[in-house]
Amino acid sequence: MHGANGYLIEQFIAPMSNQRTDEYGGSIEKRCRFALEVAKATSEAIGAEHVGIRFSPNGAFNDILPYPEVEETYAYLSKGMNELGLVYIHLVDHSSMGTPAVGEEVVSAIRKAFTGTLILSGGYDKVRAESDLTSGKAQLIAFGRPFISNPDLVERMIADAELSAPDFSTFYTPGEKGYIDYPTLTLV
Repeated sequence: MHGANGYLIEQFIAPMSNQRTDEYGGSIEKRCRFALEVAKATSEAIGAEHVGIRFSPNGAFNDILPYPEVEETYAYLSKGMNELGLVYIHLVDHSSMGTPAVGEEVVSAIRKAFTGTLILSGGYDKVRAESDLTSGKAQLIAFGRPFISNPDLVERMIADAELSAPDFSTFYTPGEKGYIDYPTLTLV
């Protein structure tokens, strides 16, 4: 499920975009109701062991911006997702793209409330990924942009090789340029 990046579920969660005055707006519990109902319905349809959700606390999209009760909101949501038995929460930190970082207190609140797999993403390199995995902060680290520009990312990380930088001018454009034309590492 996509509860991040300004998509519909996040629009219900965020107080700036959710201006409702019914049972889906106002308090944290009411703003989270839609996300929890979608998670429940999806879990009932295909099994909670096949359902995860992506969150982007402190993400910025249109009118959705960081707000004071982010920690309480995501702790409440995570507890609800835990009770439903979702298999994972994918937590993205967009600070590498200019938004405020997701604070350690938010990550800790999510980790405390959710006992399933926690996936972290957002601007990771090998050293930071290994540190967060070793410390138990998360069970998995997701890489997006580095995989686009490094089709052999795993091999490069194993070899401690330099990574190719992504060409942002090719993102979301038609054709193969920027998608399948990045060089692979040649080990000698």
